[in-house]
Amino acid sequence: MEPISAEKGELSFFGLVLREDASVWDLLVAADWVDTDKRKALEYLVKQVQSVLTKKELLDISGIVLLQNEYFEGFSKVVSETGWEENDIDLYGVAVKKAYIFIASDVETHVEPVRSRV
Repeated sequence: MEPISAEKGELSFFGLVLREDASVWDLLVAADWVDTDKRKALEYLVKQVQSVLTKKELLDISGIVLLQNEYFEGFSKVVSETGWEENDIDLYGVAVKKAYIFIASDVETHVEPVRSRV
């Protein structure tokens, strides 16, 4: 995360998410510079991910999802180098089995426990 922030600019969200209906992870990223040119941002992020993960680890990632930075504007930011784990949550309207979040803006505003259906 630090090399990305240093080279491209501040991140608003950065996390690995395992959706309830999936067996592989999504990398979720949001930043001002991502919204400026999504194609270039995606190409850049793919290169960064490929440079640090092994081939086996890459197989566990289904893709990189670019989130709109506007979702995170106006909120204080929480940053953790080691990340924090969330389980069985609703993350921005998506049911998530497990998430490792490293950067988020006021995560409690957007993360809610999934309520069981009766």
